[in-house]
Order: sequence, then C-alpha cells, then structure tokens
Amino acid sequence: MSKKSQVKKPQNGVAQPAKAAVVSAAPAAKASSSFRLSLKVKLSLVLAAITFLIYFNTLQNGFVLDDSMVYSKNTIVTQGFDGIPELFTTPRLKGFGYLKNENYRPLSLVMFATEVGMFGLNPAVGHFFNVLFFAICTVLLFLFLDKLFEGGRTVVAFIASLLFAVHPIHTEVVSNIKSLDEIFCFLFAFLAMNLFADYMKSSKIWQLVAGLIALFLSYLSKETVVTFLGIIPLVFFFYLNDDKRKAIYMTGGALVVTGIYLAIRHKILSDYGASTTAVEFIDNALVGAPDLASRIATALFTLGMYVKLLIIPHPLIDDYGFRSIPYKSFADVWVLLTVAIYVAAGVVGLLRLFKHKKDPWAFGLLFYLATIALFSNIFFLMGSAMGERFLFFASAGFCLLAALVVDKYLLKGDTDFGAFLKNKVAVGALTVICVLFSYLTFARNTEWVDNATLFTKDLEKSPENGRLNYYVGNELVENVLPKETDTNKRREILRQSITHLKKAIEIFPKYTDAFTELGTAYLNMLRYDSAEYAFKTAISQSPYQSIAANNLGTVYLRTNHIPEAVAAYKLAIQIKADFVQAYCNLGSAFAKINQFDSAILYLNQCLAISPGYSEAYMQLGLSYYFANRFAEAEPFFKKVLELNPSDVNAANNLGAVYLNTRKYPEAVNIFKQLVAANPGYVNGYSNLGHCYYEMKDYQGTIDAISKALALDPGDVKDIPFLALSHKALGNMAEAQKYEAMARQYYPAFRM
Repeated sequence: MSKKSQVKKPQNGVAQPAKAAVVSAAPAAKASSSFRLSLKVKLSLVLAAITFLIYFNTLQNGFVLDDSMVYSKNTIVTQGFDGIPELFTTPRLKGFGYLKNENYRPLSLVMFATEVGMFGLNPAVGHFFNVLFFAICTVLLFLFLDKLFEGGRTVVAFIASLLFAVHPIHTEVVSNIKSLDEIFCFLFAFLAMNLFADYMKSSKIWQLVAGLIALFLSYLSKETVVTFLGIIPLVFFFYLNDDKRKAIYMTGGALVVTGIYLAIRHKILSDYGASTTAVEFIDNALVGAPDLASRIATALFTLGMYVKLLIIPHPLIDDYGFRSIPYKSFADVWVLLTVAIYVAAGVVGLLRLFKHKKDPWAFGLLFYLATIALFSNIFFLMGSAMGERFLFFASAGFCLLAALVVDKYLLKGDTDFGAFLKNKVAVGALTVICVLFSYLTFARNTEWVDNATLFTKDLEKSPENGRLNYYVGNELVENVLPKETDTNKRREILRQSITHLKKAIEIFPKYTDAFTELGTAYLNMLRYDSAEYAFKTAISQSPYQSIAANNLGTVYLRTNHIPEAVAAYKLAIQIKADFVQAYCNLGSAFAKINQFDSAILYLNQCLAISPGYSEAYMQLGLSYYFANRFAEAEPFFKKVLELNPSDVNAANNLGAVYLNTRKYPEAVNIFKQLVAANPGYVNGYSNLGHCYYEMKDYQGTIDAISKALALDPGDVKDIPFLALSHKALGNMAEAQKYEAMARQYYPAFRM
C-alpha cells in the first residue's frame, strides 16, 4: 500500500490515519490466528486417529513377555485400588517376588492397578490404554516441536510426529503392556516441555510448577528422563530463550526434582535390599566381552544397528541376547562407519548450534545423541545389550531430521501447509513411507499376540539367540503343555521344548534358567534321572535357584527318596522365604512318611503366606485324615470346595470324612452329587458303594460298585463287597462267583 493510501487528505492542516485501513487490519490478523489454532487441533486429531488405526489390532493381544511380572501375576497390582498405596512404597517387582537389581517405577503399576480395579484383569484394557497414551505422546511431540520452531515450521513438526506415530520401531513399546513405563516417561517429559515453553512466553508461574510436577511424574514412570537435564537447557538457552532468568528457573527446578526422585528411589530400594547394580551375562553379553576394546567396539556396532533399524526397521525381534550381536573389534568396517556417523553427528550438531541461531538440524542431532547415549553401554553397562524400546525417545530426534530432509529437498523450505498438500512429490513420498511403515507396524503387532507366537517368530529371525531358544522352550513347558490333553501331542511338545532348551545351553553353557526349565521338561516326561541332573546343575550355578530346588524335591518325592525331598524343599525355602509351593510340598513330604505334625506345621506356614492357596488346604485335610483326625480334616476339604466348587477330589475326600465318622446320609448325598456331575469318576462310585454297604443297602452297594468296575475293570479292591452284598441278598451263585474273583487278589478272603 502506498503512503498516499494510508492517510486522508487533511481538513484542517493535520494528517489523520485512514480509518478504513485500521479497521480492516485487525480482523485479518484475528482470522489468521484462528486458522493456526484450528489447524493445530485438526493435525493433532489426525495424528491421534492414525495412531489408533495402526495399533488398533493390539487390542486382541494377550499378556506377553514381562506383562506377567508387572501386571497379570503381580500380587500387588492384582489387588486393584487396594494395592496402590503399596506400589508407591516398594520396588517395581515387589509384587512378583523379584528384588534383585531392581528399579522404582510406580506410576505405570498404579495405572495397571487402576485398570484392574475398574475393569478386572483384562489384557485388552491394558492394550487400549497403551495405544491411547501413545497417541497422546505423538500429539505432545507435535505441539512441542511447533512451539520449538515458534509456529514457523508447523509442516515439519507434523511430518516428524507422523513418522514417529507410524514407525515400526515403536511396536515393542506399544504392543507390550509392560512398556507403559516408557510411554508415561515420554508423555510426561513432553508435557513438561510444553508447559515450560508456555511459561517462557506467558510468565505464568503455575505453568512452571505444573511442568516440574510433570517432570517428576516422568521420573516416577522411568528414570531415563534424566537425559532431559541436558535437553531442558538446550531448548531454553538456545531456542526458546526469551528470558535467561526463566531458563535458569526451569533448569534449577529440574535438578531439584531429579534430586528428590533419586532420594526417594534410593531409600525404597535400600529398604528392600534391591539396589544391586550387577549385570548378568545372559541379560547383557557385553559383560563377557574378551576385553574392554571389544566391549566398546561391540557397543558402538550396536549404536550403528540402531541407525539401521531407524532407516530400515526390519527384522524386529523382542530380544537381542547372546549371539544376536557377535563381539566386534575396531578393525570391523561397520564399527568404524558407526564411529564416523556419530562423531559427524556430534560435530555438525554442535557447530550448527553455535553458528546458526535456533537451528532445527542441530536440535534433531543433539536430541538423538543425548537420548541414545544413556543406552549406549559405553559409559556404563545396562541390563541389556540392545532393545528396540531404547529408541523410543531417540527416534523423535531421528524423525525430526527425516522431516527436515523432506522440508529442505522436497518442500524447498515452503512452510505453508496448503502448499505442502499441493506438493505431489512431497506428499507422494511421505505417503509411500507412511503406508510401508504402517504395514510393517500392523503386521508386527500380530506377532505380539502371545508369547508362543512372538518367541517362535523371532527365533526364526535369530536362530542363534540363546535367550530366544530358552523363551520358546520355557513357553512350551509352562503354558502350551498344560493346555494339551492328548498324550502324543504332549510328548511332542516336551520333545520340542527339550530341543530348544538344549540349544540355549549349547549357546550359553551357564544358562541357569535353561537348566531349570530343562529339568522341568524331563520331570513332565517322568525322566527323573535327567531331571535330577538338570536341577542339580542349576543349583550349583546360582544361589538363587529356588524353583530348581523345589522341583528337585518333587523328583525325590516321586521316587520315594523322602529325606532328600525334605532337604531340597527346605533349600527352596531358604533361598526364597515366601515360596508358597515349597512349603506346601514340604508338608506333603512329611505327610508321606506319616510325620503329620511336621506336615501340619509347614502347611500352616504356607497358608500364613498365602491364605488362598487351595492345595495347602487340601494337604492339611489329607494330613488330618490319614492321622485319623477326621473331624479336624472336614473344614479343610470344605474350604477347598469353597475356593473351587468343582474340585472332585475335595468333594470325594469330604465324603470320605463323613463315611469314616458314620455320617452316612451326608456321605451318600455328596457321592451321589459327585457322580451325577462326573459320571466317569471311579472313586465316587466306589465310596458310594461303601456307604450303602455300611447302611445295609446291599442292592445300592452292588449297583454302585458294579458301575465302578465297569469304568475301571482293574480296580478290584471292592470285589469283596460285591460278594458280601450278594450273599446278604441271598444271591449265592453271584456271591460265590465274586468270592472266587476276590480270592485271586485276596487269598485269605472268605464270605
């Protein structure tokens, strides 16, 4: 507009602004602001919708991998709302009974307990919330990047967040319910960054406080947010740096929050003796590297693998244990290439940070390097050599760099969103990448449906992985075998499990858990010598093998070596003081040699630890029963039936108590109900026949015992009752026939 058009012709010698020009400018600015706001909302909804679309199929998946430790089998989490206070005051796996080399990450566990309290134990609920919170992560990343670039690169922020949403590298985090700790850590970290960015612009103190609270919640989710002690000053001293005093407040506040979290963490872990930092070889093979040089070289090679997976996310596996990543040296070309890539990234990032004001490339490079450094295994050894989940934060930096590539070479720096949509080359390239990534993500989600599928699929990709061989063998024994009733199929399942477990031991001869599971497989095959050897080997390799000790006791119990069984069960209890099953088994062992007082002592200790342990009630009832203390046995069999009304053995035992205490009508009632519900239950008919005999109902005796013999012709113990009953009814021919049959087994029998 020319100068002439901005003023009116003076009426009294004084020039005045043109009112029309002033009036028209304000609505234009307001409309522009409104458009930007609505655009961000629309793009956020698009990102959330895409996230739900590609991860919706995870809702059909079950509990997988570590889900049992933190969710489905965690005794604190499964209490629902009642368990929440304890979750805040105990190490992460207290409810699973594992307290070695532990962490303090209560927030995701509290969420799981809340889910149980509201919806019960349902994996679909856990998967839904994982997807929901991941979608929120994607939106928060977009909003933060848009603020980082002060609204000038909304297209770049959207593309980066879109790539983050669809990237297959995140399938482990989203598909594995356990990894809500990763999601929450990211979510609250970027919520804090958004609040800090708002505080820098508006100076509202509540935003600073809310940001620090969000940061603390991120720490309560997972301690890896500690890398943001570098990210926060990077952002607020170099990018959103309107006020250095505010930047100091945010950085100082972050340090205080970190200190508070670390103090709480140290106190809780120390109280439970769970603060050891020992790393085991099977978790991180770098522990066993030949020397420091090969350890560092292999760690660097792993960093190169991370770059490869970000560019080509295939194949993906849930475990990168021993032999997945061979030991490397600095003569390896891929190690040298990795060093070149990371050094170049660091140098370029720092140079651009100081040379170019608010350079987005510098932020992407430095964010990636800062967040991946914690998982590099260079500065200290972690609990794992490599994991796709370790890229969750770092991938945001990578996706930003990829978006900047699209911006520079396809969009040519055009920041208008409408122009982006009209750029067929850019939209086409991005569509191809997103469709491919979405397909890979969707397909990978289906492999996370259950442990058997996940481990089998991943073992095909990494057959020399010791831990994956163990996982497959363990899954076959612990979860597949119990569901199979066909004898031949059970034998085949055990054969396959033994093959995989032996392979795991071949790869890593000191794989203690594999020896324990191998022993369990042999125990199921009734190969007691092999089972004994495997369990003894496991115990000799590790002082923590309570399961091996318990199962060794079962080997001895079944082979009638009772003193050895007692010693093994006591060792299991010594290793794990609250080992419920070991107490119960120890009680059973004492009962087998008629030491009923000792049996009752240990069975009561079992119930003191786990009041709902049904098998202990059963064994207590049997101990009192065989000690001829029938009245004391009765309430324990009733308790078993209260816990499990369909338990046929408990019903039969309760009927036997009534039979022995001459409560014949009660006994008959129980046995009649028992055989009506279970027509093939031989003991039910046998005991019913005994009741009728004692009640002098001889025809009832004949009918019941004949039914038992028809079901099991080899069960000859009741034939004398048939002879006696026929004699009582005057059927002498039948009586003599059964007498002759009875004398084949009981020569002294006479009517």
